[in-house]
Amino acid sequence: MVSGSRLARRSEEEHVQVRWRRNRILTAGKLPGRFAPFILLLPTLVIISVFLYYPLIDTVGMSLYDVALLGRIRRFVGLGNYAEVFSAGSIAVVIRTAVISTLVIVGSMGSALGVAALLNQRIRAAKIYRVMLIWPLALSTAVSGVVFLAIFNPRFGPVNALLRTVGLDPQWFIEPRLAQIVIVVALIWTRFGYNLVFYSAAYRNLPVEVLEAALVDGASAWQRFWHVTFPVLSPMTLFLIVTNTSFAFFDSFAMIHVMTSGGPLGSTTVMIYDVFQQAFQFRRTGFAAAQVMLLFLTVVGLMVIRLSFARRRELR
Repeated sequence: MVSGSRLARRSEEEHVQVRWRRNRILTAGKLPGRFAPFILLLPTLVIISVFLYYPLIDTVGMSLYDVALLGRIRRFVGLGNYAEVFSAGSIAVVIRTAVISTLVIVGSMGSALGVAALLNQRIRAAKIYRVMLIWPLALSTAVSGVVFLAIFNPRFGPVNALLRTVGLDPQWFIEPRLAQIVIVVALIWTRFGYNLVFYSAAYRNLPVEVLEAALVDGASAWQRFWHVTFPVLSPMTLFLIVTNTSFAFFDSFAMIHVMTSGGPLGSTTVMIYDVFQQAFQFRRTGFAAAQVMLLFLTVVGLMVIRLSFARRRELR
């Protein structure tokens, strides 16, 4: 009995030692609990700091200087570059940017909302129509610019070929107003698929009970849309306003560069394209940095408004 108990005790001690050694081996490579999150996030923080935070801080600093010769000569001007953005010589670019961006945002979101409402109805082959309408989303902005450059070509484009049958032959890329129309139409077409995806998903989450109650109460189609559907879609609408504003401000560069290069007579030069011209053609890097910061702050302001609106809805 004594020897058996000793053997049992010895085997238990050996088992405890083996388990302790195994746990020590497993925990030997673990990071200290206090610093583990920071060590794991270190590669991401380094990449974000190098490619995002540092350029942002450098752009803020550069916007306060009059920079020449690729940054070799700097003269502190404070907020002078920001004031120049709203001066008489540059305010036309700001107004043009606001007008074109507003037309693109309203046109792309409005058309996508209307088509999403139609696709939400019980129609045949709705899925096929949805795929056909979304496919422009697969094209980059530059490729879309090439497509519209061919479509509106005055010599062999299909649009002018059709208009010649009624005695019209517009020069789309020579007349300033016509060039602006082409740019706006091309940007709306490029962004339409993106908005349609989100509005189609939002329509699937509409409260059917509320819509049926409004229908029973005798509400018309417009009343159901304005008083029931649109308020439910308002969070998605705010989200799309922010993303489409960012698109109109920044991603329109490729479209304009491919189709008009800011012309004719600067009629399609928006702020993001003017940034390119000021920085790389006129070597006014500080002024270009101020323009970028104003565009950035506009998008950030819209994002803050959206987040505050979403937080208010959660508190209700």
